[in-house]
Amino acid sequence: MIKFFTNKELSQNFNINLAKWKRWSREFLPPDPLGGLQSGYARQYNLDEAFNVFLGGHLVGTLKFTIPEAKKILHDLYQWLADYDFYYDFSGSANPRNESDHPVQYYQIAIIGTNNSEGNLAGYRYRAKAVISIDSIMFNGLPVQQERYVESWIGAPDNAPAQLNPPSHRVLNISVLRRNFLGLVQPD
Repeated sequence: MIKFFTNKELSQNFNINLAKWKRWSREFLPPDPLGGLQSGYARQYNLDEAFNVFLGGHLVGTLKFTIPEAKKILHDLYQWLADYDFYYDFSGSANPRNESDHPVQYYQIAIIGTNNSEGNLAGYRYRAKAVISIDSIMFNGLPVQQERYVESWIGAPDNAPAQLNPPSHRVLNISVLRRNFLGLVQPD
């Protein structure tokens, strides 16, 4: 059975001001086909829609992107998020906990601003990091953490130069964010 959520439920679950949640939903979702300001119907969200607003709100509220930047990032990342099961199949055929046999423990996405020739922000590049294992080892007498991971560029053209060590970037801990989201909405 598909569960739908209201603005009030979601704002309470996420401890976000109701007006802020509604503003984010207007920014990060298309207009509600059933509702409007005077329709008398309250907007209802499936898990995909709620996650999209939650993710957009995280980009704005925590990572400090502007609303237009967050919209661009959500648009750019949509296909990758869908391909890697971060969006839910709300028809009921997908496992909302994303339990599978793949070896990846968690994903992070580095959001890297790119500049044009005048030095202005031209867009974003995205580097996905899939952490496979983390081991504690001793190195020269010091305890260190050793990570094994795979990196890939999201949506980058094949001929685009890959900047491996950008001067600055923001990291979206997408697996942690998704786990927190699921823990707060408590789907059936």
